Amino acid sequence: MTFKQFFYNFIKTMLLTLLLSSCQTPKYSKVKSFSKSKNILPEVQYSLSENFNPNNINCIAIGKIKDNSNVNEYKSLDKVSLIRHAIYGHLSPKNYQDIELHKVAFVMKSSNTNQLILKNLDCDALLEGTITEFKNDFYVAYSSTNVGLSLFLKDKNNQVLWKSSHTAKSRAGSIPFSPIGLATGLFSASSNTEEEVAFQMIDTVVRRVLKTLPETTNVENKNQLKYAVIPETKSSKTSSKKVIKKQKSPSVLFASGQYGQAIELININLKSNVDNHKLIFLKGRSQLMLNQHEKAVSTFLDALAIKMDSDYLNGLGYAYSKLKQPNKALAAYNKAILINNKNSYAYFNSGLLLENEGNVKRAADYFYSAGTSSLLNKDFLKANNSHDALERLSKSESVILEKSNKLGSLIKELSDDKDDDFKIIKINTNGD
Repeated sequence: MTFKQFFYNFIKTMLLTLLLSSCQTPKYSKVKSFSKSKNILPEVQYSLSENFNPNNINCIAIGKIKDNSNVNEYKSLDKVSLIRHAIYGHLSPKNYQDIELHKVAFVMKSSNTNQLILKNLDCDALLEGTITEFKNDFYVAYSSTNVGLSLFLKDKNNQVLWKSSHTAKSRAGSIPFSPIGLATGLFSASSNTEEEVAFQMIDTVVRRVLKTLPETTNVENKNQLKYAVIPETKSSKTSSKKVIKKQKSPSVLFASGQYGQAIELININLKSNVDNHKLIFLKGRSQLMLNQHEKAVSTFLDALAIKMDSDYLNGLGYAYSKLKQPNKALAAYNKAILINNKNSYAYFNSGLLLENEGNVKRAADYFYSAGTSSLLNKDFLKANNSHDALERLSKSESVILEKSNKLGSLIKELSDDKDDDFKIIKINTNGD
C-alpha cells in the first residue's frame, strides 16, 4: 500500500468515525468527579448528592448562566438568553414548579445571594450553570458546531444537589429539534444554516443534560396555584429573535424584569394612542408582576372595553384569583373559553380553582381539556402540568384515571424524542 492510499484510507476512516459518533445515542455516566470525555461517542456526565430527594423540591428557578465561550464566536446571538429559554422549556417534564424567567431577572437585580433570591421568589432551589463551549470549526470535509454546558442545582443552604455536563457536537450532521425545542421557538429564530445548527445543538445539549435530573412526583394543588404563571399572548412570548436583537421597548423591558419602567413607557405611549389594547394588556401583566392585583383588574377591564379578547379575560381571571375571588375568576375564564375553546390557560387555571373548592370531577374535565388544548398549541409545559393534576385526582376516581392515562399517552407520543434520530445538514464550507 502506498503512502497516498494509506493517507486516503486514514482520512476516510476518520470521517466515517466522526459521522457515526454524531448520530449515536450518548452515554450517560454517573461520576464522582467530572473530567473531559475521551470517548469517541458522546458522553453526558452527572452526579447526585446523597441528600437529594426530588420530592422535597417543589420549585426550581433558573438562575445565572455564565458564558465562558469565545466571545468572537456567534456574536449575533445572545447565548445566555437562548440557553436559559431552552432550559425553561426542557425543565417542564420534570414536574417541578418553575418561575418565569423575567420574574427571576427582576428579583436577581435586587438580590445579591442565592439564598436571598430563593427567599424573594419563595422557591426551593436554583438551577445555575456555565456555557463551556460555543463554537463552529470548519475542516476540509466537514463542519462541527459544538455547544458545551455545565449545570448544577443548589438548595436554600447552597448545597449542590445535582450536577451535569455535556458537549453536543454536530460534526457533519445533527439530531433534529425535539418537540419541546420546536415549541420554544428556537427553530423559527434561525436565519441561516450555521445558526440553525447552533440552535439545534442548544436544544440537544440542554435536553441531554436535564435528562439526568431526577423528576419529582410530589405535585400538589396548592403549589400549582401558588406558582401559576401570569397570562400572555402568542405575540408576547419572548422568542429567540427578540433575544438576538435587543431594543428599548415596553415588551423588552418587561422581558428583562423592568416592570416599573415598562409601565412608565406604556403610559407615555398611551397618551398618543389611547386605544392600544395590546399595550394596556402588557401594562396589566406588569402590574401583576408587581403584585398590584387591584390595579391590574382595572387595567384588564380597560383593555376589554376596547376589545373582547380571550387573553385579556385570562388576565382578568388571574387577577381575581390572586384577590381571592374565585367566582369572578371562574366567570372570566369561562368567558375566555367561549371565545377560544382551545384556551389551555383558562382550562388549567379553572381546574385549579375548582379542585381547591373540592369540585374534583369538574376540575378533572377542565384539566383534561387543558392538556389536550396544550398539545394542540405545542405547549408541553402546560400539558405536563395538566397531567400532573389529573394524576393527583385519579387516586380517588377511576374515571379520572382513564383521562390521566390517555393524556399521558398523548404527551409521550408527541414529545418523546430519541437520540438516535438523525439527519444530515448540508454545510457550506466555502464561506460564502
